Amino acid sequence: MSPRPGSFRRRTPLLSLSLAALATYLFGSSISFVPILAGSGRHATGLFAKQGATGRSQVQRFARGGEESQKFATGDYVKAICPDDDQWYPGTIDKEGSDGAFVVKWEDPEGGPESHEVSAENIKKIVIFKDYKVGETVEAVFPDDGNYYPAEVMKINADGTFSVKWEDPDGGPETSDVQPAEMKYPPIPFDKLEVGQKYKGTVRSVLDFGAFVDIGAEGDGLLHISRISKERVENVYDYVSEGQEIECWISGKRDDGKFGVTMVEGLTESGGGGRRAPADLTPFQDLSPDDWQDGVVARTAPFGAFVTVKLPGGAQADGLVHISQLRDGFVDNVEDEVSIGQEVKVRVQSVDTGAGKMSLSMKEGFGGGGGGGGGFREPVDLTPFQDVAPDTWLTGKVARCAPFGAFVTVTLEDGKSADGLVHITQIRDGFVESVEDELSIGQEVQVRVESVDAGAGKMSLSMKQPSDY
Repeated sequence: MSPRPGSFRRRTPLLSLSLAALATYLFGSSISFVPILAGSGRHATGLFAKQGATGRSQVQRFARGGEESQKFATGDYVKAICPDDDQWYPGTIDKEGSDGAFVVKWEDPEGGPESHEVSAENIKKIVIFKDYKVGETVEAVFPDDGNYYPAEVMKINADGTFSVKWEDPDGGPETSDVQPAEMKYPPIPFDKLEVGQKYKGTVRSVLDFGAFVDIGAEGDGLLHISRISKERVENVYDYVSEGQEIECWISGKRDDGKFGVTMVEGLTESGGGGRRAPADLTPFQDLSPDDWQDGVVARTAPFGAFVTVKLPGGAQADGLVHISQLRDGFVDNVEDEVSIGQEVKVRVQSVDTGAGKMSLSMKEGFGGGGGGGGGFREPVDLTPFQDVAPDTWLTGKVARCAPFGAFVTVTLEDGKSADGLVHITQIRDGFVESVEDELSIGQEVQVRVESVDAGAGKMSLSMKQPSDY
């Protein structure tokens, strides 16, 4: 193979393999990265008949136990960044270099320099699995052609190699001695994977939307960003890195042979998404909307905050505090009001046990006519206000503001009081852009009663002169 102009190297970089694997996962291509039995005079059998070709330059055959960040020694199998093209390639530590660097001898230079001096931060040690047992079925590299074939471990040799018996020698030797670096367990068949099963996996590649994880199956599983943590994950790279070993669970399987994994036990897919199974919300059904409950902000979203509510009896579940229920007044940014892990007080507004949804509020309950103010107390008696003439001025105090108007507490001479809504159009003459530019909570104002709906517990007020009405 001729060398590439400018670098004199032409090896398959690991990044290219990762991107190709991504394309395979997303678009269902027939591309495979597992060796076939072609070009050796031997016949493909079973699983291997459908798999693609490989050369000795690929790293995955060494990566039996993942990678470690540790001190390096001569002879260590590693992957390192080649200075010629800034790509990762497999090799062996040849000797120590200068200034803490190491000389890496490339596994397959293909016409380029056989070694380079590489800084330690650009080297990752590849841990070789060596604990194969006699009688186990493995895949091993056949010495004559460098391809993987199924075999059985027959003997553990004193020099650290393994004697394997080939499943289908096809005229070749029936047994061979193989280095552990050139052995691996057969992949777990897709039909043997079950949702909820726990595995130890190695992160193969990391992208903005998640990561691909090798659990020893026929393909890598997709760890979506939404299934990395119970908390909201903004940056995948803050949680996982290439070569990291993780514990994960099968989150879902697709008809095309792809599967997903999760780092959160119980967080499985439903209809292709990444939702948890609905929680049992029955303990929350009979709670009074007036009662305050203790909660902790679990995660935030542009439309509100999810709060974990824990009852005194121990029952707990997540509910949504919509952005409009975080506080009185307009909220522009949820994260300006609450943060993950913050302890808050909430009221249960509604519970849908079938859908597993619970709506919460951090706002005070509102009793009188609210016009959608978010309250749940029984309407107050507004009958004393029904006979108040529309041209009579009453003294009131602003209780709270909303984008559409202000709620004002009005008190009659006999001491009866109730809340009513001064709509934004009734605050003053002319256009009002912002209620809070005109009024503030606690401010004393003069209002008139425009209408009363005693049955609905609503009262409309105005701050404008009767002639303007």
